[in-house]
Order: sequence, then structure tokens, then C-alpha cells
Amino acid sequence: MMLRRWGLAASGWLALAATVPPAGTPLRVFVTAVFLLVCPGLAAVQSLRPAARRGRDPAEILEAAVLSVVVSLSLSVLVAEALFLSGTFTARRALLALAVLTSLLALVPRPGSKRSKERPVTAESTEPEG
Repeated sequence: MMLRRWGLAASGWLALAATVPPAGTPLRVFVTAVFLLVCPGLAAVQSLRPAARRGRDPAEILEAAVLSVVVSLSLSVLVAEALFLSGTFTARRALLALAVLTSLLALVPRPGSKRSKERPVTAESTEPEG
């Protein structure tokens, strides 16, 4: 599971590295298209979805896949619009912003995970002040 999160976090940086070859190279087009269509949304969906909801049911997998594509496209449009309105749009800047966002979303502890649980209440924290 942790390997998947790190792979998802690294996917944006791989897409950014794929912009080095000349424009129109099939590898560049494939890597960036897959990243833009899947990865930001998958990171957002997985980071916001409670652990109890993640299952092996085919309907849940299809739901997560469709939601990932829709959220990815939405995030891509929002980033591109923000860069256009600020007058600083380039493909590399958009990929950089999405890579940072994807990495943050992929590496944040998820709801229901061991890391995101609250610390146990101690006697010191429940004593009334006075």
C-alpha cells in the first residue's frame, strides 16, 4: 500500500521529466496524458476516502476510477485557469503545480488510517484547570 502511495507521489515528477524530449514524442505524450487523466484525481480520491469505504467490490473500483478521471480533469482545468489568469501559463508550470499537488495528496495520512487517529486522552489533558 505504501509503495502505491509513493508511486502516485512520484508520477507527477515522472511526467515533468517526460517534458524534456521534443514536443510530440510518443513517450512524452503518453506519460503526460496518463498523468493528467488519472494521477491528481486518484491522489485526491484516495486521500479523502475513508479506509472503511475502500474495498474490492467491482462497483466501488469503477466508481473510484470514474471519480479519479473527473477530479483529475477538474484539477487540471483549475490549475490551467489560475496560470492563464495570472499570465504565467506554460505546460511545465502546470505540470509542476499538479505534481506538487499530487505528491501532497498522496503522502498525506488518510482518514481512518493509523497515523490520522487522534492521540489517546491522558489524565493530564482531562483535569480541570483551576
